[in-house]
Amino acid sequence: MKKGEQEFTATASSGNNQAQDTAPAVKATPGNYKVDVVPQRNEELRNQIGQNSLEDNYLEDRGGFVTSDPVLDTYSSHEQLGFDKFGIDLAAYEWRHDNDYTGLAEAQPTEVKNFVDSIGTDTGNPDIEAIKSGEEVPAAIYPNGSMAERRGGNFDFEQFSNAETVGEALDWVHPYLFNWQAKITNDGPVSTEDALYAPALERAIEQNTNQGLEVHAWDVETLGHGTGLIYGKNADGSEELRFMETVASPVTSRGGGIQLHPLIEDSGYLDPENLGYQEHWHPLRFGWENDENTSSLGFESKKGKAVRTIGEMANSLYHQDDPHPGHGETVAPTTEYVVDFTEKLRNFNQNDVKFQKLYNQAKVLEKLVRTEDKNHVVYGTTENPQYAVVEDDSLIEDIWEDSSGEYDDFNQFLRDNPEYSMSTEDINASLEGEEMDDFSQQVLAGA
Repeated sequence: MKKGEQEFTATASSGNNQAQDTAPAVKATPGNYKVDVVPQRNEELRNQIGQNSLEDNYLEDRGGFVTSDPVLDTYSSHEQLGFDKFGIDLAAYEWRHDNDYTGLAEAQPTEVKNFVDSIGTDTGNPDIEAIKSGEEVPAAIYPNGSMAERRGGNFDFEQFSNAETVGEALDWVHPYLFNWQAKITNDGPVSTEDALYAPALERAIEQNTNQGLEVHAWDVETLGHGTGLIYGKNADGSEELRFMETVASPVTSRGGGIQLHPLIEDSGYLDPENLGYQEHWHPLRFGWENDENTSSLGFESKKGKAVRTIGEMANSLYHQDDPHPGHGETVAPTTEYVVDFTEKLRNFNQNDVKFQKLYNQAKVLEKLVRTEDKNHVVYGTTENPQYAVVEDDSLIEDIWEDSSGEYDDFNQFLRDNPEYSMSTEDINASLEGEEMDDFSQQVLAGA
């Protein structure tokens, strides 16, 4: 009998009469154990994608069914230890984020769908066409606009559609989005609605450019002000990461030029001399040696915002009662893991890490948060991500509050608590009668 709950059916007969009953039987699982993240097809989600995707070959274009990735390969338990497997369909789960556009386009068509559909077409709406041509004085100038005249220049679709970098494409479409918000919608640009702007910009570029640009944009929660992050894969295959400001006059423009979508390293949010730096703490500064205590946020709050920045790579839209990364009820990433992840994002344009590697880990984090029947710990680094189930709710709280890194070596915690964790003896017992493989990978309590 394997560890975990299993169901057994007993049948009793007497003459022509027969009775049958089903009851669960349980062989106790350890309270704490490492989790093996494994590839698992999500047929329900795949069917939904097949019916509703805006792309004909959505799953195929993303690799079909992903079976090899650092998030899947850094730890492997024995196949017979069925209770410790955590399955995820990495290609299908990407739809959770890409579906943000579909949901918003239906819920708020004026702000999202109508804007995207207006690009590259004559809408017949004189107000919209005036914004494009620069005849209407806009809320934000275009790159070729005259600052002295405060004119908008024009939205040049040919230059936009032939842009070879995501930054060049944003130079055209990002100001157009602000002008659209200011002139066509009732409320104008709102800095806290990054979850609306991110999928609109992403879809606008991927649908209307012809150089193979890839874009992934998501919401980021700052202190009292909204921003986002935009990843781009350029025509030459190079990658870049940019900030996304969601108002036409971003606070980080103080003391410098307009910063609608600067490269990470050029943003005022990471410049101590910028007034916006002092006014708004940004999650990408978590664990940064140059960070200054410019806000009233405590350690746990800052860590929560950093974790939310990671998790919302995979999904930015949450219903009010949905669990989401950063609130910490059942999932606690160690401080080392969060610091490493934010460092990888903060220095993305100077390091050689691939975005998909980080993105896939964000997908696992997002799904763990939705698995509320267990407490999970995420630890290690982005180069060697590790996961565990823990029994004690208070341990989750302690890891969230761990400013000194006491729980960073979580493998050691598992080894030091054999009364709750799986030991090598338990492994041997559970596999009795089977051929034993090398268990050097089994870093549980006794390994």
